[in-house]
Amino acid sequence: MPFFPLSGFNPLQSSTLDTVAASVGATKMQVALAWLLQRSSNILLIPGTSSVEHLHENLKAADLQLPPQIIAELDAIGGA
Repeated sequence: MPFFPLSGFNPLQSSTLDTVAASVGATKMQVALAWLLQRSSNILLIPGTSSVEHLHENLKAADLQLPPQIIAELDAIGGA
């Protein structure tokens, strides 16, 4: 069932994503997508894209391996 788990970030959450993204050299959306992919092997992401460039940017998230301390920081955003 498709859904949009990345919608509605408040400024604090965006700030956290910005900080994490800068620390790993990725965009905040790449970090968010990588975080979702690393949460479970049975997650199928269906991110929207508005251009071929955006598609390539989203695909890079599959190769982004987030360290455990970053996963924990991102988990804390939503109280997961």
